[in-house]
Amino acid sequence: MFEVLTVGAFALGCLRAMLSPAWGLALVLVMYTLEQALQASSPIFLNILPLANVLTALSVGIGAMRTIATQHRPVLGYFSLVWCGTIILFAWSLISMAWSPSIETGLPLITNGLPYMVLFVMVAPLLIDDMESATKFLRAFLIYGVVVVLLVLTNPKFTFWSGRLGVNLSALIRTNPLAMGELGGNLLLVAALFRVGAGSIFTNLLRVGGFFLGAVLALQSGSRGQIVFAVILALVFYPISTKVKNIMGFIWTAVGAIVLVPIVLYVASMILGAAEMRRWDADTLAGGTEIRIANVLDLVGAFLKSPLAWVAGLGFNAFTSITRAGKEPYSHVMFIDILAELGIPMFILFSIMMGISVKNSLWLFRRFAEDPIARTTLSVLLAFLAYQVLLVNKQGYLWAAMTFFLIIVVLARLRKRTEEEDYDRAMLAADEESSQDLDDAPAQ
Repeated sequence: MFEVLTVGAFALGCLRAMLSPAWGLALVLVMYTLEQALQASSPIFLNILPLANVLTALSVGIGAMRTIATQHRPVLGYFSLVWCGTIILFAWSLISMAWSPSIETGLPLITNGLPYMVLFVMVAPLLIDDMESATKFLRAFLIYGVVVVLLVLTNPKFTFWSGRLGVNLSALIRTNPLAMGELGGNLLLVAALFRVGAGSIFTNLLRVGGFFLGAVLALQSGSRGQIVFAVILALVFYPISTKVKNIMGFIWTAVGAIVLVPIVLYVASMILGAAEMRRWDADTLAGGTEIRIANVLDLVGAFLKSPLAWVAGLGFNAFTSITRAGKEPYSHVMFIDILAELGIPMFILFSIMMGISVKNSLWLFRRFAEDPIARTTLSVLLAFLAYQVLLVNKQGYLWAAMTFFLIIVVLARLRKRTEEEDYDRAMLAADEESSQDLDDAPAQ
């Protein structure tokens, strides 16, 4: 039964992705968790582990080609400074393997991440060309995300190990719980902030279900940061998603959001066992923070001792060869990785990209502040970006931060295309006014 439901949901998602850009992007963002659901329920996906991702990429690729064929000036806003900077960062990380002391561990991270970089950075941005298409994407993501989470939470093949939900792919390999936690957090953010169609009973039920299903998935995955970050960002971005007309109303909404935290923790105590709840102990939380601080100190210390590295960097994934904190595959703090492993010039480039992304976000907010639908859509995209900034500095490394780069590239594309659309509209209005003036002019 689970095989029929899961494979059927995946097939439907692939079909919709080929026909609809919005569903294509939604499929990309649920891909990692849906892949685990397929591996847990279908022998063919368990025996051929990359199959789900290959089929996803093919479906989204077909959808992207159809989109390019029908989009007005599809390349407009694509080759932005943010996109070019992203390509340079990834290219330099590959070049830096020539002097990295961790080529044996770093090169597999790059080769494994390359197909995802192509999908997320080169293909997926083409699926959004304006705020209307972004709104359609969020609606599709809310629907499909709820379906995928239900498939995971009801499947008995998903079990707990060391306080984390997952599936045993073999005696030594287990699925990544962080991907499920990230999907849960994203779904929680969309359910909390995406207010399009809020008068519909179906939409309201979907939002309530999405909020609690996302929270439950994040909790069961053992992803502490994901659930905490998502709840906080839902509160922070609420004033952006809608105009605050009544300060008392906002205060009560804020109080209600704060009350959600103990409710979520109470739900956690009901659905999680003792081993899973231990991940929320103060000592465990402090231990995770201490490890990341030690990672950063090791990496920065080696960087400061090597003046040549200030220019060229220590080399991608150099952390694994210099760390004294333990045998972790990367430092978990991507911003520091870029500085120490890729060098100061690449860090300056990355800082410029982040500055441009902030400017793009502010420009888009000012542009759509009076449009209630576009405003709520933009609030979710900005919450996604803030969420990714937190996640890549908690658990990320460059070649696994594809969603982060997808979002900043999409924001740059949206701004450029909106500017051009506004310009075209202004020129058309000016031409119409000029024609009207000529028609009204007295005959000589």
